[in-house]
Amino acid sequence: MKAEGAAPLLRVRDLSVTLPQGADRRFAVEEASFELSGGEIMCVVGESGSGKSVLSSAIMGAAPTGLEVVSGSILFRGEDIVRMSESAAVLATYFRNNILHLFALPSLIACIFVSNAQVSTWDIQRLAARIYPYIAAELFLRWSEKELPQVLEGVLSAMAQYGLIEPEPSLDGWTRAPPASAQAMQLSLLAQATVQTIERYYMVVAQLVKAGSGAIDQQTLEERCQLTAQRMTLLYGLNSPEFFDRAMFENFIFKLRERGVVRAADGGKLEFDEVLTQVAQDAQFVLSEQLRHSILQIMHA
Repeated sequence: MKAEGAAPLLRVRDLSVTLPQGADRRFAVEEASFELSGGEIMCVVGESGSGKSVLSSAIMGAAPTGLEVVSGSILFRGEDIVRMSESAAVLATYFRNNILHLFALPSLIACIFVSNAQVSTWDIQRLAARIYPYIAAELFLRWSEKELPQVLEGVLSAMAQYGLIEPEPSLDGWTRAPPASAQAMQLSLLAQATVQTIERYYMVVAQLVKAGSGAIDQQTLEERCQLTAQRMTLLYGLNSPEFFDRAMFENFIFKLRERGVVRAADGGKLEFDEVLTQVAQDAQFVLSEQLRHSILQIMHA
């Protein structure tokens, strides 16, 4: 129910979002306008592919890859969040991190499906178990590693209930939603919540593998990872200070050492064995080829 005379909490004016080149039409959303006050509910109705999910993701500032807000405005509490000021954008990244833990496991599973049309339940459990200890330490997730398999089963069932994935009995696993569907866009949007975290992890692993076992100390590794992240931030226009925060790399490396994946030899050089190499190989399941190649190219620049 709209309060009489209350200023709109959200005001969308002439919002247009383009589709990638070669799509069946130019716009996913074209000149959308509406207002919402606090406590007011609005239902957006339309057939599959009409732009409902794109509209909501654009309002949240997380339009799927390849889509772009080209005109219009989105005012939240009077501030344009499409063209947010630099200081407000920085604060928004920290606000995002305060709620990120709520979406961590669904987002991790979504990352796997962005790069793979079909995945067995065994592979999902294996990949999640490999990454979970590090995400859990960073985001203070409450489940133990022993509880994780059952929790993942519940997340997979919930994602299937919303049509993001479907059971695939032939491989005892799951199939992602069709590429052109609204559910596929939602899956891509969900993946964005943790993809930068996984990118940071991959930078550390890739730098170690590139240098070789016993060839680099922790301080040098942190510096190289931070430099790579800073270059990516400049190249792709990211405005997320935590992405290149050296402390984030330090904490991840400490966790790798704590779990025995890497170890410090005499002189402080970091040594590792085939376990870390397997982690690097598993990155292809959770990071797209384009992202992995971008990181490697910047590292070798």
